[in-house]
Amino acid sequence: MSNKKLRAAVVGVGYLGNFHAQKYKNNPNVELVGVCDHFPAQADKIAAQLGVKSFHKPQDLIGEVDLVTIAASTMSHFELAKMFLENGVHVNVEKPITATLAQAEELLALAAKNNLKVAVGHIERFNPAVNDLQKHLKNPKFIELNRMAPYNKRGSDVSVLHDLMIHDMDLLFWLTGSEIESMVASGTKLISKHLDTASASFKMKNGVHAVINVSRVSPVAQRSIRVLQDDCTLFAQTGVLEIEKVVPGAGGDEFIAVSKWSVEKADALQRETDAFIDCVLNNKTPVVTGLDGLKALKAIEDIQKMIEG
Repeated sequence: MSNKKLRAAVVGVGYLGNFHAQKYKNNPNVELVGVCDHFPAQADKIAAQLGVKSFHKPQDLIGEVDLVTIAASTMSHFELAKMFLENGVHVNVEKPITATLAQAEELLALAAKNNLKVAVGHIERFNPAVNDLQKHLKNPKFIELNRMAPYNKRGSDVSVLHDLMIHDMDLLFWLTGSEIESMVASGTKLISKHLDTASASFKMKNGVHAVINVSRVSPVAQRSIRVLQDDCTLFAQTGVLEIEKVVPGAGGDEFIAVSKWSVEKADALQRETDAFIDCVLNNKTPVVTGLDGLKALKAIEDIQKMIEG
C-alpha cells in the first residue's frame, strides 16, 4: 500500500466538508478521488472547484476508495460509517462520532471485526496552543475550559453539548488522563429547541477538579483553558494561540512573574487529516480513536440526562 497513493473521498461537502476535501488535496500520499453530498448540486460544485469526480450516492464510492471522511449531518454518521466499514473502507468521522452511544458501540465492534481504522474529528487535539499547553502540565489541580460562540443556525440541529461541549469533554479526558468520578451540570434553551448554554463541574478519579462552560449565544467568540497547579497558573487563549504563565515571584506571595507567548500557527484540520492518512498508511493507532469519540459522547449523554431530568 505504501508504494501507491491511497484513494480518498469526503462525504458531506457543506461548509466543513469542503475544507476536509481541500486538506486531502494537499497531502502527497493521497489521491482525492471525489466528493459526495446529499445535494447533487453541492457535490457538483465542490467537485468542479477541486477538479475531482462528483458522487451523488455514497454507495457509489465502494470499490473506489480506501478511506473516507464523513462530514455529513450527525444523524447520518452511523449509517454512512457502517456502510463503509462493512465494505473495507477506513473512516474518519466528524464529531460527535454518532448520534447515540449504541450506534458508536456498534461501529467500534464492526471496525475491530474488519480490522479497520476509525478516527474521530476532535480537532482541538491538533490545536497548537492546546498541544503547547499540554507540555506544561504537571499534576494539575483544577482545569477550566470555556467555549463561547455567537449563534449560528448551522449546528443547531443538535444541543450545545453535542455541538461545542463535546470538544472540551474530549480535551478533559486527554489532559487529565483520568475518568469522571462525579459531576454536576446545568443548562438552558434560549433560541433553538435544544440546549444553547451549559455548565458542568467534574471531579476526576485522579483528584483533578474541572469546569466546562459552553454557550452558542455569546456576543463574542472565546475559547480558553485555565489550569491551576502547584508551580503555576496557565491560561491559554486557544482561539488566538496565546498562552500566559503566572508563577510566584521571588518576593513571595505578594509578587508574581508573568510570561506570555504566542504559539506558532498551524493548520489544525490539515494536521488532523494528515494524521488519519498516516495511521492508515502505516497501520498506526489514530490520534483520536473511535473509543475516544465514544467516551466523549457517553459523557455528553450523561450530562444531557442530568440537565433534562
